[in-house]
Amino acid sequence: MTITELLRQDSMALPRRHAALVLPVVTGVGLAIVGAFGTYVGMGLLTRLVHFVAGALLITTLIIGVTALVRRYLFSGAEPFWAAIGVALAVAPAGGWIVHLLLWLLAPQVLPYVSYRDLTLQVLTINLFLGPLVWAVRRVPAGAADTAIAPAHPTSPPATACSFRSKLPFAVRHAAILSLSAEDHYVRVRTDRGEALILIKLADAIAALGPETGVRIHRSHWVAHAAVRGLTRQSGRLGVRLDDNLVLPVSRAGQKLLRNQQDKMQIGA
Repeated sequence: MTITELLRQDSMALPRRHAALVLPVVTGVGLAIVGAFGTYVGMGLLTRLVHFVAGALLITTLIIGVTALVRRYLFSGAEPFWAAIGVALAVAPAGGWIVHLLLWLLAPQVLPYVSYRDLTLQVLTINLFLGPLVWAVRRVPAGAADTAIAPAHPTSPPATACSFRSKLPFAVRHAAILSLSAEDHYVRVRTDRGEALILIKLADAIAALGPETGVRIHRSHWVAHAAVRGLTRQSGRLGVRLDDNLVLPVSRAGQKLLRNQQDKMQIGA
């Protein structure tokens, strides 16, 4: 899978993705106007604009790419704040080389007066500002305005079993799926080899697995037929017990679906 595909899969709603790219542009323009890091001495305003905006966009793109890999292979979903700080630190050395290259192209006369160490520290300073800011923007849930302008019909094809499994980390991609649970914009996928948190709608994930594999027992939960080990009641509420002794709640509608599924299985037998 390419970096481009990871970015596309990992990205949030379109307006927020645009915001994540607008932030470095605004920051670059601001740094250019004030002549940050002494650039007002050896570089004109136009050169500073190109230098800072191009550098901010390139480094932010690198941060988003590394973050996409971190989200997919380390956290199987949204990364915590400390991971965003870690990415900002890790990308700084590469960012220093990007800035050095831009200076070599745009203003080679200033290179004798600045070291790679200085450039890396400058990038690190900006990263520690932009990284958490981009993290915060990407974590903001879609608001009412997003819902209001949503099209009445889906604009993307429904998920298939292959496309659903492609979102899973490699370690559990071919594992037996035991249950699904909605968590905000994500779905927690429990398998016989571990868990993963992926960005997908619960309804799309259920549709991808097919109606014959399991049943939706609650608006936030789905269980595979093979994973059910019995029913239990806790504080008067019905629940489904799974292989790992996890109990998921069953709604009234879920009870009806469970009975219908049991009837069909008995008739089939």
